[in-house]
Amino acid sequence: MTSAESDYLLRLAGLSLSFVGFSAVVVTLRGALGGELSDRHLRFVRLYIEGGLLVTALALVPTLLNLLHVRDSVTWPLASAVAAAIFTVVLTIQFRRRRAVEPGRFPAWVVIVYVVSTVAVASLWLNVLGTPYSPNAGPYAVVLTWALCVFGFIFVRTIDVFLHREA
Repeated sequence: MTSAESDYLLRLAGLSLSFVGFSAVVVTLRGALGGELSDRHLRFVRLYIEGGLLVTALALVPTLLNLLHVRDSVTWPLASAVAAAIFTVVLTIQFRRRRAVEPGRFPAWVVIVYVVSTVAVASLWLNVLGTPYSPNAGPYAVVLTWALCVFGFIFVRTIDVFLHREA
């Protein structure tokens, strides 16, 4: 693992953890404004906090493997497999949670996020297989960055849900 790869992932972990803290503050503001947390609010809270902590933890995995003297030829396929498996489960869970709380058709932006996220997870599985390139840090870093951007994008799209008094 190069120092640039490690530096990027550690910075991403720090940024992701900051996102978790900031989103927790916004959720707390909801209570300060006298609002309660509906099922919809709880779905978003779980998405922000679980997603941010997930990106933080996954960004640290390659550095941990490096500290354990695991070769790069094993680090990137292993880290990619772990991330791909977890993100596959997360996409499924988030789909079901949204469907349970907000029935009906998904808005176009939600469908686009799901499609691009599915492609991103597929790229992790390809990184595990070493197709079309040898396993490396690139796809791993791109997918983790995409995930944090998605969580941030959803946060920005839904901030008004937390700051209004009505649920």
